[in-house]
Amino acid sequence: MITKDNLKSLLTHLQFNENSHVFTKHFAQNDFELKVDFNQQLITYPESQGLKINERQTCSFPQNENFVVFECVHRLFEKGYKPEHI
Repeated sequence: MITKDNLKSLLTHLQFNENSHVFTKHFAQNDFELKVDFNQQLITYPESQGLKINERQTCSFPQNENFVVFECVHRLFEKGYKPEHI
């Protein structure tokens, strides 16, 4: 299970870069990034590139299932999906 306690380890494994407790990963093929901010406990998706967030609570840390959603979205981006297609 992905939890707040093991999320940093997962992000490192997924090749996110860390700077001051903020993990980011740039997807060059479509020029956007995913960001996880541990200070603000916030997950940032590329909304400006067309990804729609229907429920804002999926962008925060309180529920572990938000990390699963994040990991699934990351996998889709790794496969080349564009934000506007999710």
